[in-house]
Amino acid sequence: MTSCSRILLTGGGTAGHVNPALAIGRALGDERTAYLYVGVRDRAEADVVPRDGMPIRFVRASAYPGSRPSLEWLFFLPNLVLGTLKALWLVGGFRPNIIVGTGGYASAPVMFAAWMLRRLHLCGARIYVHEQNAAPGKLNLLVGRLADRVFVSFAETLSSFPANGVMAGYPLRRRIQAVDREAARQSLDFAVPPGRTVVFAFGGSQGARTINQAVVDALGALLPYKDRLFVIHGTGLRKSRGGYDGGRDTSERLKARYSEAERQAIESFYLARPYFHDIERVYAVADLAVVRAGAGTLNEIAALGLPAIVVPKANLPGDHQVMNARALARTGGATVLYEETRLRNGVAVEELDSAALASTILALADPSRLRTLATAIRGFVRHDALAVIAAAVEEDLASGGSVAPAAAPGSSVAQGSPTAPGATGGAADEMCQRPLGNAALADRLERASVARGRVYRIEAEIASADDRAYYVSRAASLVASPRWEARNLGVKLIGLLQARDRVALLVGLLQDRTPAPRLQRLFGGDFRQVGFIRRNALTALGRLGVVTPEVEEALLAAFADPYFEARVEAARATAALDASLGAAARERLVAALIAQLRDPWIEVAAAAAEALGRVGGEADALPALLSMQSFQYWIVRSAALRGLLSLVERGRAGNLAALEPQLRGFVLSATDFRPEFMIRSAYSGLLDTIAKRRSAGA
Repeated sequence: MTSCSRILLTGGGTAGHVNPALAIGRALGDERTAYLYVGVRDRAEADVVPRDGMPIRFVRASAYPGSRPSLEWLFFLPNLVLGTLKALWLVGGFRPNIIVGTGGYASAPVMFAAWMLRRLHLCGARIYVHEQNAAPGKLNLLVGRLADRVFVSFAETLSSFPANGVMAGYPLRRRIQAVDREAARQSLDFAVPPGRTVVFAFGGSQGARTINQAVVDALGALLPYKDRLFVIHGTGLRKSRGGYDGGRDTSERLKARYSEAERQAIESFYLARPYFHDIERVYAVADLAVVRAGAGTLNEIAALGLPAIVVPKANLPGDHQVMNARALARTGGATVLYEETRLRNGVAVEELDSAALASTILALADPSRLRTLATAIRGFVRHDALAVIAAAVEEDLASGGSVAPAAAPGSSVAQGSPTAPGATGGAADEMCQRPLGNAALADRLERASVARGRVYRIEAEIASADDRAYYVSRAASLVASPRWEARNLGVKLIGLLQARDRVALLVGLLQDRTPAPRLQRLFGGDFRQVGFIRRNALTALGRLGVVTPEVEEALLAAFADPYFEARVEAARATAALDASLGAAARERLVAALIAQLRDPWIEVAAAAAEALGRVGGEADALPALLSMQSFQYWIVRSAALRGLLSLVERGRAGNLAALEPQLRGFVLSATDFRPEFMIRSAYSGLLDTIAKRRSAGA
């Protein structure tokens, strides 16, 4: 492309940003093109770009710290200003025809500098952005407005760039292409036994702790099938001194988990290496991949027709790996397994369920099934992305004017079209295409639960089982967040989603008595898990309906919680769990509720009185509630009458003829200004129920 005589590329931080930039740059230029790459020192681009033979210059930049005030802003703002100033000099001096940014904070100074120079008519370069992920990064969302075109890899992303988005696909490295399987087998420096299903598991160049540990733990379940399988495991290069060492972690876990005899048997079908530099050869011999959900990896395996088990990394900005994984899964050629947050020695950690991994591998390892999956996953890559991008740029340079809002040359995809080819979901529900955000989901389910009279059913609220699995996983990860707002949201979601297998997380949160930070204590905080989070955790326990010894202990401890609303919810949760309580647990909880009748907070005493009617009986709850006849506050007396009504309705109030005269001591006074005299209504309702049950011979 002779008109692209000077091309400036930027993007970095990770190889996932650098490789697409290099691929696009080479596709746009020829042997006469002058290139310049601008990145940040000591990041992935500093290693990758020189290997490609391209000159590189560096600017200062740091990751966006988020909208919350933090000390990181003290580094971010000066770096952005100084980086942009140097980028102004680099762009002005290089005088590019084309600037291509692929995201990552390394590209921010260059894109801002280019925009300013264009506004000042000091730069005539075309500005292009490529967004690799289904959920755009914050930087690309911003600079996308400044660019002539934004090329996207996923049709779902077009809605984020309605004016200038173009569905192009992911620009694959040219060396990632189909390699003959037998030739690849012969060229590898390790033996791959013929006739076996080959599973290639890796988590990127630096490895993924959750994948590494799950693979090791899954080997025991796969051992009986060692003559059918061969597992190739890329554990990852050590990141830095003191960083995660995937190779050592994997080796130590193998020794700790398996006996020497088991390890010898495992060696017959398992091989681990830190990194595979000629990864295309390993791809060629593999039948099934276990991978992270970076856009580059997913597009590579899809282009090669390699079925996959995808494990997206949790808690990344925009959950972009989750969005990537779900988009791939909709082709029918991949299965998504989510990381789960579990308590280990009281600490919340992210884990991949090794049993689920092993069972999924075995379920997919049938040759005919793999052929079907391979055909399906190829549908993920609908375009030669580099050809689409090159044709679009050629058209722009030829026109010399503004970019028309039309389809990219060489592609039938209209800009901004959310239903363009490549959107594998077709007419699927909008929620399937892009799940609701966590806050929106919580609000929707909360409103649905209230409308149903607090019967928490979510089948109609979530479009698919995969949606639910994602939200449950996300809720659990939020509970482990350092931010109290996220933890509070996670607790609510666990209850609303009926995630009964996450009860241990709620119990662990209730048991956490880490003192509050000093600033929080100044405003009346007691523990790191603030009072309303503890309250909401108890509400969630009541909704889940699961009773374990740990839940019983958490409820009993909650009756001594310093926050009165937590004590209120402990009473209500006890009542909600009535049907699941054993005799011993019921006896202890009834005793605790009776003690709460004298709580100085009338809200606690009232909640305890109502709960006693749900879980107590004639021998314990009845005399305790009758003792409230002349209690000082009418709200508590009214609650005691409602508790007695529950006892009568449950047939646990003993002799009703004897009970009726005992009720006459309730003082029917109130100080509220409601049209209905609540305590008198409660009293009348109780007497009516007694009369009906006596006449029916109850």
